[in-house]
Amino acid sequence: MIMTAASYWVLIVSFAQGPTGGLYLAQFDTKAQTLTQVQHITEGINRPIFARFSADGTQLFVADDVGDDPDSRNGALAIFDFDQKTGKLTLKGRTSTQGRSSCYVGLTDKLALVANYSQGNIIAIPYDKTGPLPGAMTFEHQGSSVNTRRQKGPHPHSFVPSPSGRFALSADLGTDEVYIYPVHGAKVEHASSVIKMKPGAGPRHIAFSPDGKMMFIVNELDGTLCSFAWDDTKGQAERLDCNPTLPADFTGQNTAADIYTHPFRPLVYTSNRGLDSIAVSACDKAGKLTLKANIPSGGGHPRGFTITPDGRFILVANRDSDNVVLFTVDPETGLPAATGKTLTIPKPMCITTQPRPRK
Repeated sequence: MIMTAASYWVLIVSFAQGPTGGLYLAQFDTKAQTLTQVQHITEGINRPIFARFSADGTQLFVADDVGDDPDSRNGALAIFDFDQKTGKLTLKGRTSTQGRSSCYVGLTDKLALVANYSQGNIIAIPYDKTGPLPGAMTFEHQGSSVNTRRQKGPHPHSFVPSPSGRFALSADLGTDEVYIYPVHGAKVEHASSVIKMKPGAGPRHIAFSPDGKMMFIVNELDGTLCSFAWDDTKGQAERLDCNPTLPADFTGQNTAADIYTHPFRPLVYTSNRGLDSIAVSACDKAGKLTLKANIPSGGGHPRGFTITPDGRFILVANRDSDNVVLFTVDPETGLPAATGKTLTIPKPMCITTQPRPRK
C-alpha cells in the first residue's frame, strides 16, 4: 500500500556558480499545492550537481562537481545527517570521488555509487551513520562509439543499484554500454556482463518497474527509451523494446535526460531538453513501449525531475529558466498537468523529495 503524505521536504540542487549555488530546501504542501523555500545551504559543499536521500530519509548524499584537491580536479561525495522534523542538514563527512565531473549518486544500504562522467570511471564508497568509510572501490570504463563529439571515450552517467541490491548498473554514454556489477554487502566485483546499446544511443539513466521485473534505460543522444526484462537473481537483462521519447514531427535539437517509473502504474516518465517536455510512455506486460504524450516542462532544459512516492505529483527542475515547476498527475491517465505553481531557483539540476513526519 502506498501512503500519501500531507507535505514533503523538497531538496533542490543548484549548479549556479558563486554564492547563489548550493542546496535549496523547500516545503511542499500537497493540499494547498504550494512550494515554499525554507533555507539555502552552502556549508560543506562547493558546486553540487546531484543529491539523493537515503531510503530511511535520515541522510543526504551529494555529488559535488568541485572537490577539495585543486590539482586533481576530482569531485567529492558529501554526506549529511538530515533531521526529518526540522529540515536541518549536518555535514558528517566528505571524501574524494577519485574522478572528475562526478554527476550521480546511487545508494545501497552500505554503498554510495558515484559516476564520474569526464574521468570515465565509477566508484563505490562504503558509508555508515558516521559518514564515508575507507575501502572505496573504483572501476575504469574503456572504449568509445560513433558520435565523434560526445563519444570519444567513456562517460559513465549513472551508477544504479538493482532492486535487490545484488547488482549495480552503470550506464556509459560514451561507449553505448551498460555495465552490470555484482554487489556483496559493502563489496563490488568487476563487471559480470555488459549490455550493448545501439551505436550512438548514449545511455544515461536507469529505472526499474515497481515490481523489479523490468528495467528501463533512457538514451540521451538518440532520444529513445528502451525496456528490458530484468532477472534480479542472475543480474541479466533481455532487451524487449525501444521507442522514441519525442513526437514524430519534432525536428529540432534534443537530448533526453532523467527517468522515473510511476509507483503503481505501467508508465515511464522521461525528460527532453530541446523540446523541453516530460514524455510519458506506457509499457505493457510484454515490455512494448507506447509514447502517450509530451507535456511542456514549464521552462527550459529540464535536466532533473522527480515523482512523489504516492504518484500524485511531479516536480521538474528547469535549469535554463531557473525554476522548479509543480505538476499534478491525473489519477486515471497518469498524465502530468501544470498547476501554475513554481519556485525560482538558480540553475536547478536535480530534485528529490522526502515525506515530512506527521505532527
